[in-house]
Amino acid sequence: MRADAQKNRQRLIDVTVELILKVGGEPSRDAIAERAGVGIGTLYRHFPDQQSLLHAVVRCVLERSISAGEALVETAPDEGDVLRQYMHMALDNGIGVVNIIHPLLETRDWPDLLARAGRLMKSIVSRATQDGTLRSDLSDRDVVFALIRFARPLAVGLPSSEERALAHRHLDFYIDGLRARQRR
Repeated sequence: MRADAQKNRQRLIDVTVELILKVGGEPSRDAIAERAGVGIGTLYRHFPDQQSLLHAVVRCVLERSISAGEALVETAPDEGDVLRQYMHMALDNGIGVVNIIHPLLETRDWPDLLARAGRLMKSIVSRATQDGTLRSDLSDRDVVFALIRFARPLAVGLPSSEERALAHRHLDFYIDGLRARQRR
């Protein structure tokens, strides 16, 4: 694929993520093309139908979030802080779209990404609970569902920037509450 075509394709995906998080649902194809600064024909060349676009969006968001988390696990010195950093990065990568558009997808088939995500979550949680940084009853499932809750738009008409700032603030409260109590 030519560099300009690849750039347009990625721009369409990024804009779709932004619009899904803004409207809390599926944006129109016209709105996506307009916001991306491309013609509707360009959108249809890359994504002939809505399902192909939504699948590309989910794959992109999951890949970005998982890759960022995998890199973080390899480099971060504080096991407890890895969870905080990962969850903030996942919010910034638009992980909320996965939950929003999940019901709209005719098929949900990403075994490669789901396996990687599962290994990542188990690794982050087990390392932080084993070293005593986070409470011992925390599970990777707890983290996944909490992230889904923080990533969903509130649907009360807040500007996107304010909504994201609140999600990050509430995420910090959540992580602080997961810290293991200090033993005396």
